[in-house]
Amino acid sequence: MAENPNRVRIVRIARAITFACGLFAGWYFLLREPDPSPDGPVGKSTDVRPDGPSPDPRLTFDTPFRNVKPDVKYTGDASCAGCHAGHDASYHKHPMGRSADRVGKPGAPENYSSNNPFTAQGYTLRAEKTPTGDRHLLSIKDGSGKPLPDHVMLATVALGSGTRGRSYLAVEDGAVIQTPVSWYGQTMQKWDLSPSFDLGTGGRRAISKECLYCHVNSVEAVAGSQNRLVAPGFPEQLNVGCERCHGPGELHVRERTDGANPKGIDSSIVNPKHLPHELRSSICQQCHLQGEERVARRGRDPFEYRPGLPWEQFVAVFVRHPNITDYHKSVGQFDQMHVSKCFAGGKLDCTSCHDSHAKPEPATAAAFYRTRCLTCHETKGCVAPATDRAAKADSCIACHMPKADSSSIVHTAVTDHRVLRRASDGAVAKKPLPVDADPIVPFAPTRFAPPDEERERDLSLAFARTIAKMVQQTGGGQSGYAVQAESRLSKTLKRWPSDAPAWDALGKILGGANSPDLALDAARKSAALEPDSELRLAALAEALAAARKSDEALAALDRLVQMNPRMVDYRIVRVTVYLNDGNWSKAEAACREALAIQPQFPIVHLYLALCRFRQGDAAGASAELETAVALATKPVQKADFRKWFEKRTR
Repeated sequence: MAENPNRVRIVRIARAITFACGLFAGWYFLLREPDPSPDGPVGKSTDVRPDGPSPDPRLTFDTPFRNVKPDVKYTGDASCAGCHAGHDASYHKHPMGRSADRVGKPGAPENYSSNNPFTAQGYTLRAEKTPTGDRHLLSIKDGSGKPLPDHVMLATVALGSGTRGRSYLAVEDGAVIQTPVSWYGQTMQKWDLSPSFDLGTGGRRAISKECLYCHVNSVEAVAGSQNRLVAPGFPEQLNVGCERCHGPGELHVRERTDGANPKGIDSSIVNPKHLPHELRSSICQQCHLQGEERVARRGRDPFEYRPGLPWEQFVAVFVRHPNITDYHKSVGQFDQMHVSKCFAGGKLDCTSCHDSHAKPEPATAAAFYRTRCLTCHETKGCVAPATDRAAKADSCIACHMPKADSSSIVHTAVTDHRVLRRASDGAVAKKPLPVDADPIVPFAPTRFAPPDEERERDLSLAFARTIAKMVQQTGGGQSGYAVQAESRLSKTLKRWPSDAPAWDALGKILGGANSPDLALDAARKSAALEPDSELRLAALAEALAAARKSDEALAALDRLVQMNPRMVDYRIVRVTVYLNDGNWSKAEAACREALAIQPQFPIVHLYLALCRFRQGDAAGASAELETAVALATKPVQKADFRKWFEKRTR
């Protein structure tokens, strides 16, 4: 049986398509075999009894605001502008009001002559402006020094206001991918590699609807898909709009158009200033509380959330244990602020300092934020020397909320929202994780948190996903955590046996060479619960391949390719099935199909090298191997490629 030449790469493939069923290798099962008995969470049948429905907060939560109901429709910013022209104009200059846009619109921040083209990880990348969007191109030479065909993506949507930067989306056959080319603003003002991209893994990133949640106003995705949108794709309004904070406007627009003039608080639309602290903060948590893991509540979807409701009843957010917290990552503003004494005392929230409708100009920002600070601190003057205050333009935030390099996005600085007493307090030494502690913990629950059993279900899923990532990064060694993850998921599935995401998570824990049948059983249950889901089918295909059920795996992969023809990862998994069966000609054909989409995919060239060797073409095999090595971006990846090929061709 052919082995995977680059375990890390296949793990990433598996995560990209379904969070995978095979992240854990045989080391776990040397310690403990899962219970295969009928009383265990995994049995022999795909039949599961239906669970009771989870309550829909849009119908059950006690609130005076009537537009939280699911039947009230969104109308877009244009419907607000007629009566709120001032707010509309200023908001669309705010970074939130410019969160996404069509590529190439007038006033765009990019400078096409700044570091364009550029080199990264041995590749040359460039952005070319065209009338219909930007062409983002990757160029590189093969193992003999000849140029390979360019990998070209047509970027039509830009994410980001440009203040810190912008990344770009291409839509191919209805599927959304992020390109590896980004524009960095702030002080950089140049093109460079998109954050966290490793071109040695293909240079294409599938973007799910969850990834888009905080960047675009709304999106209608194909149910259960990895990254496909319902035609025609993105709606006309791309930027995050008024209704993200005020809720759907249909009821309000209709009543005001009909002449209604309510006395007191207008219940037809949410005004955040009339919400209690926790619900007002929920609006900001949607996008500014990223955490380490976000788990959709059982039966809920993040896109169901309405302002005025508790975010935690739709999405459970988990953050790192305090001992290992990173306070300098991007999109960590809310969990940073949550540790400040002002916020903990209930005196401070996001709108205490930020005007959601307008952002102060740079020249007036220091004075603007100083007035916000003096709202609470007017009786105590600044103790810093006058010379220091003058050097920092008498800015409170320069000392108490200093900027620092982002730990998660290069070329980017982030503001520390912990509201430090002294700038020196910002350095927090990480401590060892206690032996009995989880690496992640739930973000602070409020009085609106769901019942304990629902929260434990969410923790079991988040915990399993976290351990999977830890195993990917370390190559193993998390066996104790894996045992805990299985135990927690087992309890969850005994309570809710129709919880498809929980079956997926259990499949990850059970995946591996020593228990393919158990992993397959979990995947079958998940797929049976959601038979039209691309995500569930992809998990099943992975499990079928691991269990050596090639015919079923290929049938599932054929269906996946029909669903999402531009997802190269599905074609790569199909190659591995043919390789495991020794079907060299079909494996080669599958390789060439993948290369027709992305001609520079390193692992595909490696697989093609083995196919050529097994079919008697030693020279062609050598050429493909050298190309694979040339395309790899890390020394360890290059060495692994050579070792794998040598082992397979002895």
